[in-house]
Amino acid sequence: MLHWVITIKKSFFLILFLFSLFIQGSLDDYIYSDIGETSNIHGELGIINIPSSRILDEGNLKLHLVNSEPVNSLLITATPFDWMEVSLRYADINTAKYSPYPSFSGDQTYKDKSFNLKLRLIEESDRFPGLSIGFRDFIGSGKFSGEYIVSSKKIGDFDFSVGLGWGALSGRDGLKNPLIDIDNSFSDRKSEYNRGINRSGTLGLDRWFKGEKVSAFYGFEYINKHSGLRFSMDYDSSNPFSLDKESDFAFGLSIPASKYLDIKLFRHRGTSLGFALSYKANYSKSIIKSSDLIPIINFNNDDLKLLSSRDEVFSGTINVLLARFGIYSQQMFLDSGNLEIIIDQTNYRNLNTATKRVIQLTKEVLGTREIKNVRVTFQNSSVNVTSVNFPLEKFLKFLQDELTLTELRRSLEYKNYTNNSQNKIFQGVINYPAFSWGIRPDLKNHIGAPESFYSGQLGIFIGGGIKFSDQTFMESTISLSIIQNMDQLRLRSWSRMQKVRSDVREYLKEKYALRDLTFSYIFDPSYNSNYLFFGGLKVGLFEEMYGGIGGEILFRDISKPWYLTANYYWVKQREFNQRFSFRNYETFTGHLNFVWETPIDGVKMILSGGRYLARDSGFTLNVAKTFKSGFTLGFFATKTDVSEYEFGEGAFDKGIYFSIPLDLISSKHRKNSARFVWRNLTKDGGAMLSGGLDLQGYVEDTSMKSLDYFNDGFYE
Repeated sequence: MLHWVITIKKSFFLILFLFSLFIQGSLDDYIYSDIGETSNIHGELGIINIPSSRILDEGNLKLHLVNSEPVNSLLITATPFDWMEVSLRYADINTAKYSPYPSFSGDQTYKDKSFNLKLRLIEESDRFPGLSIGFRDFIGSGKFSGEYIVSSKKIGDFDFSVGLGWGALSGRDGLKNPLIDIDNSFSDRKSEYNRGINRSGTLGLDRWFKGEKVSAFYGFEYINKHSGLRFSMDYDSSNPFSLDKESDFAFGLSIPASKYLDIKLFRHRGTSLGFALSYKANYSKSIIKSSDLIPIINFNNDDLKLLSSRDEVFSGTINVLLARFGIYSQQMFLDSGNLEIIIDQTNYRNLNTATKRVIQLTKEVLGTREIKNVRVTFQNSSVNVTSVNFPLEKFLKFLQDELTLTELRRSLEYKNYTNNSQNKIFQGVINYPAFSWGIRPDLKNHIGAPESFYSGQLGIFIGGGIKFSDQTFMESTISLSIIQNMDQLRLRSWSRMQKVRSDVREYLKEKYALRDLTFSYIFDPSYNSNYLFFGGLKVGLFEEMYGGIGGEILFRDISKPWYLTANYYWVKQREFNQRFSFRNYETFTGHLNFVWETPIDGVKMILSGGRYLARDSGFTLNVAKTFKSGFTLGFFATKTDVSEYEFGEGAFDKGIYFSIPLDLISSKHRKNSARFVWRNLTKDGGAMLSGGLDLQGYVEDTSMKSLDYFNDGFYE
C-alpha cells in the first residue's frame, strides 16, 4: 500500500483533484467486452453440446475449430439471413478407421463431412422466448443426423435454452416420439434410409423427425459484463457414438480473446476435457474502411482560360485526374451543356462509388464549362454496359451535403447505353498490341482422400495477356509449384460414368502446368434504349482439364431484374500433364441461363439448363445472397438424367460457396474477391465447363435494381 508523505503541499492535491475530473477510467478500457453468442461443438450457436435458438446477424462468417476427443471438428458457419444459419462440418472420428483395408487408407482415422441448417421460427421479444428448428447432418453420411426444436430466452445476465431432439440428439432412455401418435411411420428412422444404396450426401427427408425416442435438453449461459466471460452448463443425454459417459451434464467457460476471436474450454460426458477456437466477423460491413484521398485542385486564371476554351486541355486534364484512381477515359462528348464520359475502371466494385469519384475528381474542371447534365458510361472490355445520368448541379449539392441521397436519386437515372452523343472531344488511343502480366498466389487443396486427409500445393500463377484490338485478346496462365504433397495421392478414382471430373487428383499432382491459353473475340454489341445484346467466340485451353472452341451470347435490359445468356462449346479432355496434348474423350456442352434478381434484396437466382460434360442433361439451380458490402453467400444443386446408382455417392451434384471482396479488409478500393467453393464430392454427373467467356461477368451488378441496392456506394 502506498503511504502519502505529509510534507506534500496541499496545492498539489488540489491540482491533482481538478485534473482527475477530466479523466475517465474504467476496467472496460483494458479488457475485451462480450463478443456475443458462442458456438457449441457442432458449429451451431449454442452452449456446449446443445443448440440455442440464437442466430447471428446476417452477413456473419465463422470458422470454428473443436478439439473434443475422440471426435474433432473443423466447421464453417454462415448466416445469409438473420433467420437462417448454415454450417459445413469436417469431422475426424478416432473411434474407427477410414476403411478396414490398410492397403487402401493406411492407419488414417474415419473422416466425415456434413451440413447443418437452423431456421428461426419466432424471434425473441421482451416477453416471449425465441424458437428455432434445426437439422444436423441433413446432407452428409448421417453419422450426426438429427433434428431439433429449441427455445431460448435471455433474463438479465442469464441466457436459457431448452429443446427437444430427434435422431443423434436423442438418448436411449428418452421420451416417446410424440409424432408417432400422428403416424406410426415416425417410429422407424432407418427403414427408408438405406435400401442397399449408398445414400450419403442425400437430403435424407425420409428420416426427419423419425425414431422411437426423443430427448429433452436444456442449459444456460451466464455473461459477466465486466470481463466478457461466459460461464455455461448444459444437459444432453444423447450419445450417438456410444462413448464412455459418466454424466449428461457439461460445463464450460468462454473467453473473449479479441474482437473477432474467442476460446471455449469445457468438460463434458463427465470424462473429457476439450477446447474450441472461433473466429467470426460480419462481412456485410467493411472490416477496414476503404477510402480515397481526394486532391484539392486550384487553377490560376491562365489555366481556367485554357480549360474553358480548348477541348483538348479540358479532356486531357480530366484524363490525368481520373487515371490516378484507376479510371480511364475512353471517349468524351460535349454538346449543348451535356457531357458524356465513357470510362473503363479497375478499382471500384460498386459503380455508384466510381460515379461519385468521377465527379469528385473533376468538379473543378467541369466548373469551367456550362455543363448542365452528365452521363457516365461504364465500359467493360469494349462493351458499354451501363449509363448513369444526372444533373451536375444536384450532384455537386449532394457532395456538399446540401442534398440527401434520396433527393439525388430522384434526378439520377440508370439507363441502357445508346450511341446518340455528338461532338466528340476526346477519343482514347491505345497502341496495339498491348501487353499485360501479373503474379498471384496459387493454393490447391484436396481434402478427405483415403491416403491422407489433406493434400495441398502452394505455388504461384504467372498470368499474361496480349490485347490485339478492343475486341480481340489472348490470355494465358502458368502454374508453378513451390511446395506440395500431392504425390501421396496414389489411388485412381472409379466411376460408373465417363470420368470428366473425378480424375481431378491426377491433374492436381502436376507441379508445373500450362493452366490455360485462350484466344477470344467479342462481337460488336447491339445497343438500344431497351436492351444490350452481344456475344463472342473463344478457342484454346480453357482450364486444367479441357480445351476446345465455342461461343456465348447475352441479352439484357438494365431496367429489368433478369437477363439471359447462352453458351455452346465443343471440348476435348486434356492430358494429365496439362501441356498441349489431349486424351480421347470429346463432347459438346452448352447451357441456357436465366439470371433473376429476385424481389428479396441482394438475392439472385440462376437457373441453367442444358448438356453437361459427361453428356448428361438437366438443370442447375444457383441461389446467392450478396450483401451491400459485396460479400456473397450461395449454394448450387444440379440434377440430370443420370440415376442415383450411376451418379454414385451423393446422388446429385451440390455445394456451397462464399466470396469476400478484398477491399473489405483493405484500406484501398479493389475489384478482386477471395472465393471458397465446397462440394459434397467431386463427381462426374452434372459437371460444367469452366474457363469460358463468362459474359455474365461483364454485366454483373450493373442493372438498375442492383445499382439501387448498392446505393451506399455514394457515401464512400
